[in-house]
Amino acid sequence: MDLLKGKKILLFSQFFFGYEKKIAEKMREYGAVVSLYDEMSITKPLERAFLKISASIFSKKTERYYFDILEKEKENVYDYVLFIDCEMPTEKILKKYREIFSTAKFCLHLWDSLKNLKGVKDKFHCFDYISSFDRKDACDCNIVFRPLFFLDAYRAKKELVKYEYDISFIGTIHSDRYAIIKKLFDSTKMFFIYPFLQSTFIYYFYRFTKSEFKGTSISDFKFKKIESEKIAEVISKSKAVLDIQHPRQTGLTMRTLEMLGMKKKLVTTNSDIVNYDFYNERNICVINRSSPVIPEEFYKTEYEEIPESIYEYYSIGQWVLGVLGVCNG
Repeated sequence: MDLLKGKKILLFSQFFFGYEKKIAEKMREYGAVVSLYDEMSITKPLERAFLKISASIFSKKTERYYFDILEKEKENVYDYVLFIDCEMPTEKILKKYREIFSTAKFCLHLWDSLKNLKGVKDKFHCFDYISSFDRKDACDCNIVFRPLFFLDAYRAKKELVKYEYDISFIGTIHSDRYAIIKKLFDSTKMFFIYPFLQSTFIYYFYRFTKSEFKGTSISDFKFKKIESEKIAEVISKSKAVLDIQHPRQTGLTMRTLEMLGMKKKLVTTNSDIVNYDFYNERNICVINRSSPVIPEEFYKTEYEEIPESIYEYYSIGQWVLGVLGVCNG
């Protein structure tokens, strides 16, 4: 793959379960020189809680953070500057970066829905190429629709695995996720659950603000991120995997694409999945958020293969090329 050979890429992404490192690694595998930075200028749990109100609260701190990076990188001549989500940088920051890296192609990829990214749409004019994982956002804003990807670690392996779980869930607890999990897993005998919270502060905040947290213990939750290799191991031992997207999000989650990569059955609350080219009711069960039910028959049938061309489109390699606008990806 020579499309990125010798290209210099400045990448800003939230540091999220190591995905940002895998993206940079794939770019380097394709021959690019990559400088990776955290898109988030804040790291403390309390600060992240306030971020839900508005990123502008931290505008001064964010400007210091980004201008320090600019001072370090300004002598480099980049071919691409890629932001993922771009929630933190102000327009002032972006304009300065465009001034310094005047020959670079500025790309923005949204792997969250615009409803959850306050003020990001106002920054669209700072970019040459914009894509979104959200089909509705892409259509409404006339930008490129580019779903997420599965890592190479999630490629299906031709080996016989003895299932230990009917269904598993590994993910961050937000919105109504825990309420759905409680309803569903109470009726499931064999399951694995890893409900992650960013901090004990968030647990106690939810404990007093969310009804489904009443009667819970702090020991019911996990506060250490789980590595992608361990996630893949658990999933390989599961007949099906549960995905619960944010209620304000219609785009497919990373977990959904990982299950596609592993050729694993999926149970999801995202009804928009029926509009995707890989949808197959034998492989994917759509459940109702308020009264989730998984038909027993769903567990009994085997996964049905999809065309190879569709499968490869959702790989991380094709995604990297797609969000840079190098090819249709």
